[in-house]
Amino acid sequence: MTPRFDDPLFLQRTLSEFSQGFAALAGAVQGHGGPAPATPETLLESLAAGYKRVFAPAAFAAAAPAATRTAGSDAAWVRYQRATMRSAELASAIALEAGRRFAEALAQSGPQAPPITSLRELHALWIECGEAAYGEAARREEFAAAQAELVMALVELRAVQA
Repeated sequence: MTPRFDDPLFLQRTLSEFSQGFAALAGAVQGHGGPAPATPETLLESLAAGYKRVFAPAAFAAAAPAATRTAGSDAAWVRYQRATMRSAELASAIALEAGRRFAEALAQSGPQAPPITSLRELHALWIECGEAAYGEAARREEFAAAQAELVMALVELRAVQA
């Protein structure tokens, strides 16, 4: 377990973010105007804001650590930053596609609609939508190329830092 899980402030902040996200999702599913169900677009908008925050690689905008800087490490660091940003973009796109599928499934009615009578079934539907979106994206050449570039960039960065 990482040390930050021993930090009460980290845990409090994380739980607060989770509860806010869950409240936003619950509000989107229920509909902002009351008990009427939300539209797929409303649900997707609610999910998109969280995805953008989670997958935004803002932390990678910083310069490489000064202790390890050389001419080669600067280039390797830039390559790694680009690869990380591209991978984050693809992860965000996958998450948004999962959210779109989830919203569409929840908007269905009639016999073809997935039976959602418990949080367990709602969670299972979310996992199913996420796995379908990831499975579709992972088969694309673009995804494989981005993953390969990320691994190679990290290997290069570690090599110049050694």
